[in-house]
Amino acid sequence: MSVSTFRDLKNQEVLVVFADEAKKIQGSWNDSVLKDYLKVPLENDFRAKFREPLLVYTHSHPTTKRVLVLGLGKKSDISLQNFRNLGASLAGALKNKNVKSHASVLVPKVGKFKTAEIVEALQTGASVYQFQFTELKSAESLKKNPPSKPIELQFIVEAKDLKQAGAAESKAKATAEGVNWGRRLVAMSPRQLYPVQLTKEVEKMVKASPSKSKIKMTVWGETELKKHAYGGVLAVNQGSENEAQFIVLQYSNGGKSSKPMALVGKGVTFDSGGLSLKPPQAQETMKYDMAGAASVLSAFKITVDLQLKTNLVCVVPSVENMPSGAAQKPGDVITMASGKTVEVLNTDAEGRLILADALFHATTQFKPKAVIDVATLTGACALAVGEAAAGLYGTDEKLKKGLEKASAESGEHIWRLPDFEEFYGDQMNSDVADLRNIGKSREAGATTAGIFLRAFVKNDIPWAHLDIAGCGWYDAPRGFVGARGPSGVPIRLLAKFIEQNL
Repeated sequence: MSVSTFRDLKNQEVLVVFADEAKKIQGSWNDSVLKDYLKVPLENDFRAKFREPLLVYTHSHPTTKRVLVLGLGKKSDISLQNFRNLGASLAGALKNKNVKSHASVLVPKVGKFKTAEIVEALQTGASVYQFQFTELKSAESLKKNPPSKPIELQFIVEAKDLKQAGAAESKAKATAEGVNWGRRLVAMSPRQLYPVQLTKEVEKMVKASPSKSKIKMTVWGETELKKHAYGGVLAVNQGSENEAQFIVLQYSNGGKSSKPMALVGKGVTFDSGGLSLKPPQAQETMKYDMAGAASVLSAFKITVDLQLKTNLVCVVPSVENMPSGAAQKPGDVITMASGKTVEVLNTDAEGRLILADALFHATTQFKPKAVIDVATLTGACALAVGEAAAGLYGTDEKLKKGLEKASAESGEHIWRLPDFEEFYGDQMNSDVADLRNIGKSREAGATTAGIFLRAFVKNDIPWAHLDIAGCGWYDAPRGFVGARGPSGVPIRLLAKFIEQNL
């Protein structure tokens, strides 16, 4: 546990403190000499704008060699999301100032927020920010530009807050580790991560979990998928030389009679579009088409690593969508696991086909109290909201409001997709099959995709769909995500929702 009181500090490389817009240091400390060192720089060189840094040298003071002051901005504007961003700012500033190992952080007292909440937010932001993906770099490249070692933070709090702050720090580290584990999966090259390799990554995660004795993992390959007639998964993958996988995780740590929560994630490890081929530029980031799978698997990892008292199921259909002589063709009619038939008019609308089989499986095999699917599903959603939010669609108002609450607390935004049944209800009807896999027009594509999925949710189970086509990948650093690439959204939202519904 990296939490202590101010009186325990000595010989620190750097001490991080926070100042409000009045340039007043926030937090409990009692070192008058250090305060004197800061007086002149604060008055003359610093405006305390949000995330603004100021580094002050203390000339071999026994407590610390340097003090890094970070601006809070207006105290009335501060939020936990701001503290996550400040965690990223302090990690970035420390790296820029060549801090090699660790730093002590004087936790500020601001507004209504508890010390433990601020510790959790700062640690989450700092840890997520420091994610690096370097495993595909050559040895020569790594020698020239070695990856930086993560900076460890020691939080300075009042004695009465030590226990709660310590627990919050541990929770934040487990959460951030889960987020970055998922981001690594998304960052991996499609040559590295194909369906069978995804299964191996999940197996390693399960074996390393402190809850491994409470986890059951089942994997179907093509033999089992054919035996059970999971036509959506098989049709999408039939153009690929790599075998499809259908991964099911069950975590049993709640009441024996308690129904589980179910998560379903789209696991297309590369999406060329199939015979409805995407243009080359659109394929450049299509390794991220399994970000939905990474999200639900990461939320599962966080849940089991924290050993939460709940029952949780995670279902991931994993495929590659490739063009070949064996690939499915526009005009094909396929029979799904549910028995429904689907006319495939665009092979690039493949995610909904594998999700349909997975939703049918989750709702019939486990009869969960609710099911949430996550997918990089439609360009329509990405065009509507960009990187700002996930699109939300579903059948149950209580479930949607619960996700909105988790969204507000996690800082990961969701936006309700329009749901006008009289306009959209017949868009997915086919002349030759039960359903078509794209709408009759290009309008409202994110909603019509949700309507298609809704047809495969059985037993009137509450269901929600999160379309992360826009927010699953950032084209530039944003907030406390420090690099272009996988954002990790909505992993923390899902983890928070599970925690709130134990």
